[in-house]
Amino acid sequence: MVEPGTFRKPDRYKASSYRAYNGKMPGCYDTAIWSRGAASIDRAIIEKLGPSIRSLRILDVGCATGRLLDHLAEAGATRLAGTDLAPNILEVAAKKFAQRGAEVDLRVADAEDRLPWDDESFDAVTLTGVLHHFFRPEDALAEIRRVLRPAGRLLVLDACFFPLVRQIVNLALRVAPHDGDYHFYTAAQAAGLLADVGFEIAQREIGFGAFFVIAVKR
Repeated sequence: MVEPGTFRKPDRYKASSYRAYNGKMPGCYDTAIWSRGAASIDRAIIEKLGPSIRSLRILDVGCATGRLLDHLAEAGATRLAGTDLAPNILEVAAKKFAQRGAEVDLRVADAEDRLPWDDESFDAVTLTGVLHHFFRPEDALAEIRRVLRPAGRLLVLDACFFPLVRQIVNLALRVAPHDGDYHFYTAAQAAGLLADVGFEIAQREIGFGAFFVIAVKR
């Protein structure tokens, strides 16, 4: 699980993300400001998954140290999987779940290339704070769609900014990636990406500093 590999779809944003999340992030991710304030995000995900959460097969793409997976387990989910680009941060998640006696299928993978699960393996996939890292979002979303069963749901939550701020940030990221950040979207733009790879948009919400899009595989 911890063997790093060469990327078959390399780019400077992926390299930046790998350096950050395999290097400095494993030791500080859970205490970072955005992580400490993420409990409300996890509660929103759990609420959207609904009372059937105990029976759902759920994959968290870009799971990092497994914070969301941990909260899903606390909410009763038992069929959990997670993947991340960086083996070191995934190792933190593995140790966490081993200490708690929780069984979570954790695998290192580049979602833009290939997710290491069979077609139609999951009832739901979560993508929280990850979409803006993808240099090839269509490739990653197509892979997510592949591993979802028919009528399975993709829950996407990502940061959003006021238009001028978003434009400035995105221009700056063209010059220099920041911890793998590539491009921030509006909720409508994110929904458009999902629709382009064959998802049906079921719900779209915009909150303070974040948007939430739920899509269904038809």
